[in-house]
Amino acid sequence: MQKIYKNYIFFIPAKSKSSRLKNKNLKKLNGKTLVEITINQAKKSNLFLKEDIVLSSNSNAILKIGKRLKIKTLLRSKKNSGDFSTTDSTILETLNNLDKTIKGIFILQVTSPLRKVKTIKEFVKYCITKKLNHCLTVSKNYENISLFSKKYFNSLSSKRGRTQDRKPFLYENSLLYYVSRDFIQKHKKIYPNKNWNFFITDKYESLDINDKVDYEIVKKISKL
Repeated sequence: MQKIYKNYIFFIPAKSKSSRLKNKNLKKLNGKTLVEITINQAKKSNLFLKEDIVLSSNSNAILKIGKRLKIKTLLRSKKNSGDFSTTDSTILETLNNLDKTIKGIFILQVTSPLRKVKTIKEFVKYCITKKLNHCLTVSKNYENISLFSKKYFNSLSSKRGRTQDRKPFLYENSLLYYVSRDFIQKHKKIYPNKNWNFFITDKYESLDINDKVDYEIVKKISKL
């Protein structure tokens, strides 16, 4: 029988504005919006009660989706709805509207629609079992990479060699995040200055929609 975790929430941030892809959070894949896909992933995990799945937005159209799917919805303040508002400040605002017994927040970005329910379960269990204060998902990159330069390519690897012989880099993929209530209330952010705990996920489900090209790629993959 699936264990129901108490005193934790799934937090789904989804404001209306997007500078690179208009109405990004309401874009559809196979007839469903990115917001609806993410909510359904959280519900299908059966890890938390419906009232512990929280959708935060400044958009009535987005909040209406959450209400239809019977999860908790919170209208975001104007302060946390602008182009430069952060997930950190939105979570802190949200915590003021939640029960004081909430211990931790699992963040599901709606721009990762290929996320697997199995991965959500594994990530939640990992963070809670390890008693972590913070964690993010990452993917491995075996490519030969360089810091950006307008003139030269300077490899960060000491040796080129074969791809399979290289030590991989890790990159933040935005699929899942976790932060304890105590940590974010103390530091006012979801990440530490160094030594951020991580959980590896595959490149396929970690595709993140930031612009039109990303959206077209994910649309094609989701139909396979």
